[in-house]
Amino acid sequence: MLKVMRTLVVLVVVAALSVVSTAQDVDRSDWPTTFIVGLFGGDDSAEALREGEALRAYLAETLEMEVLITTGTSYSAVIEAMRADRVDAMLVGPFAFVLAEREADAEPIAVLALEGGVEGLVELPTEVPPPFYYSVFVTKKGSGIQTLEDLQGVDFAFVDAASTSGRNAPIVRLINEIEGLETPADVDNWLNPVFAGSHPSAITALWNDSVDAAVTFEGNLLNFRNEGLAEVCGFDDDRVGVPLSEEDLARIYDDCPEGNLVMIAQSAPIPNTPMAVRSELPESFKAAVKEALLSIREDLDLMREVGFYFVDPTEIEGLELDSISDFYDFVRDLARITAQQ
Repeated sequence: MLKVMRTLVVLVVVAALSVVSTAQDVDRSDWPTTFIVGLFGGDDSAEALREGEALRAYLAETLEMEVLITTGTSYSAVIEAMRADRVDAMLVGPFAFVLAEREADAEPIAVLALEGGVEGLVELPTEVPPPFYYSVFVTKKGSGIQTLEDLQGVDFAFVDAASTSGRNAPIVRLINEIEGLETPADVDNWLNPVFAGSHPSAITALWNDSVDAAVTFEGNLLNFRNEGLAEVCGFDDDRVGVPLSEEDLARIYDDCPEGNLVMIAQSAPIPNTPMAVRSELPESFKAAVKEALLSIREDLDLMREVGFYFVDPTEIEGLELDSISDFYDFVRDLARITAQQ
């Protein structure tokens, strides 16, 4: 998630945007005077605010209104801000969204399509990539860890208790995979958990040998490789969102040099992060925000700069969804399983 917000810094507002202003020709009498978007601050809230400035400017230009960005010190803090009507929208992880849906009546209006397939585009995409991703279990080749069973008793970096890919999806995979593990507490007793606080911090701890293994979303691991922050194996053709069989993972592991970071398992597919708004906001306003977000993929230059765009999963053939909210049923199942932690 933190990487998603870092990518926002390259979102630029240009006069020649093909986006048609959604603020025109609508009744704005019941719109809020200021639109406030909440982000998870991660390790550095000041940096998150600077990086969110481009998103703020884009929405302000398109909606023709004042837009503010604020951060919380945790996912829970952003949720509480929405519950107390201090923020109107949030970009947090899918699991945090499900909590916000229950506690703050949050409503998803669009879903992030992440980096895969955007860089190097020479024309607008005709097909939308699947708006989901994987959490990956990662170790350093040579640690003696190659399977999930090998994680017993090791120092293991999670991200945050409310993180979907950094905690809850991996917890469910371990419960389903390892005999005797039935609750998150069982998992924590089975290995030695450390909460790193952010996805980059979890992988940094692993690369620096502070832990023996970690979990993160796959895009974070790929970014570490592409930015030269760690030696990482896998990711043929720089692709994410690719299901890997046991045979695929074994091949990647065997080909990986000693000392490099390597994946040993994936979670089940996880829906991407939604932009969620307070459900009581005016319908015309929610529609205007949604149109602004979805319009990013209609401008090729903007898509190249941003590296991702927003989609409506109800429009994707094969998903058969009645609403964007239905897209998060898998995450709600995760929430039920992990409610005991």
